[in-house]
Amino acid sequence: MGDPLDKLKKSLQEIMVNTEQTLDKRMKAAREYLVEVQRQEGQVREELETLRGVRASLEDERARVQQQLEEVAQVRAELEARKRGGFFACCMAKPKAQVADITVPVDPEQELGDD
Repeated sequence: MGDPLDKLKKSLQEIMVNTEQTLDKRMKAAREYLVEVQRQEGQVREELETLRGVRASLEDERARVQQQLEEVAQVRAELEARKRGGFFACCMAKPKAQVADITVPVDPEQELGDD
């Protein structure tokens, strides 16, 4: 009766050793994966900080360009105003000769017939 129990005991020990080895392999793989994920997370964090810095500098540059465009528009408006004679140039300028849309030809015979 001791012989089958010894075989069973030996078989259970082998199963336990195999199970432990399998668990150790899986734990090692999980630890390696965790280390890799943490490394990648650190890289992503660094890249995110870099991108935030780039975004901030681009926003600053965009604001600077917008300010310059506003200044250019203002200078352009001032130059156009000078070119036209100022803001009130339309009110102060001499009136232009207006041409009527309808012209009536003068008939020389009618003028002579009135006498």
